[in-house]
Amino acid sequence: MSKKRVPSERSADRVYAALREAILRGDYENGVRLTEEVLAERFGVSRTPIRAALGKLAGDGFIEMVPHAGAVIRRRTIREVSEVYAVRALLESSGAGLAATLRGDADIGALDAICDEMEARAGEENAVEILSDLNKRLHHRILDISGNQTLHDTADRLMDIGFLIHSYTKFQPRDLGRSFADHRDLVSAIASRDAEWAASVMRAHILAARNTLLKTMTDLPEGGKADGDETVL
Repeated sequence: MSKKRVPSERSADRVYAALREAILRGDYENGVRLTEEVLAERFGVSRTPIRAALGKLAGDGFIEMVPHAGAVIRRRTIREVSEVYAVRALLESSGAGLAATLRGDADIGALDAICDEMEARAGEENAVEILSDLNKRLHHRILDISGNQTLHDTADRLMDIGFLIHSYTKFQPRDLGRSFADHRDLVSAIASRDAEWAASVMRAHILAARNTLLKTMTDLPEGGKADGDETVL
């Protein structure tokens, strides 16, 4: 029998969902503090569910817990986005190459199943969150197959779910189509045990996502002004 959830847990989920949506809409500027007292009053709950919601937001990469400041909105500059994706391309291309040499039949089946689910659920109402989670599962599975725990852990720190959700909110249908096709090519390369092909596809896949994001971050309205280090995601 599943354990019944207590009211504070339901309140924490409600607060988490509302704050996450506000962050994704861009309602908060980079570096803004979220205070427990103000949030508790806003949502009409005690500080316990507020603290739990903030902890989950921090774990998912939407905010940072800063000493002596508390919860602070975490949004990335163009430079940070570019650097994260460049490092991911280096690490995960190596992981994909290793995976191609070590994969088993069950691994290919698991990767194909994730691709199937991503394509099937792309049209759902909450597709951004679903695709972000499935994308992370696919990349994690490839890192698992690589057999290199240090590589896995290092790459994982660059893939917080908040960053991935932000990424998918910027994708147009053509970008999703390209991403899905990349995933299929990646699985084919790993299945064929071609390490060079797998590494090449992974690198191109991650850099294409980077370029899509950077374009959306620099496409400002007419008359707008962009500073490469200040524009945030």
